[in-house]
Amino acid sequence: MAPTSSGGNTLYFAYDANLSRAHMGLWCPGAAAVERASLPDYRLVFRTWADIVPSIGDTVQGCLYEVGARDLVALDEFADCPDLYRRTAVQVLADGRPIDAMTYQMNPGHPLCLPDPDYLSLVLEGYKDWNLDVALLVVNA
Repeated sequence: MAPTSSGGNTLYFAYDANLSRAHMGLWCPGAAAVERASLPDYRLVFRTWADIVPSIGDTVQGCLYEVGARDLVALDEFADCPDLYRRTAVQVLADGRPIDAMTYQMNPGHPLCLPDPDYLSLVLEGYKDWNLDVALLVVNA
């Protein structure tokens, strides 16, 4: 079951191209930007596309959106869920408060590699949109 907000919509943690408000607006016009958030004990990696992996002591920067049922369908399509990514329940921190949310995590079996340049541009745009620390965006080789 997906974590829900007080309005009954799902709280979605974005750490990838969906950080870009313009990109998210194209896929999910009904989504409402909520606030910056971070995912403790995970790190961001790239397998052409962004992914998260457990990593004690690391943190993934991101944001929360409130999304409805139609937006979840669009997010599943964007993430090629369940073939490439799967929905995952996570607990993020926003202003120090723990918040239950859902995100997408890549299915096993995809090697680490450099990100697609256009995709990485969207991720960087999102970091700027949410005033996240670009210096913490590490691109694996």
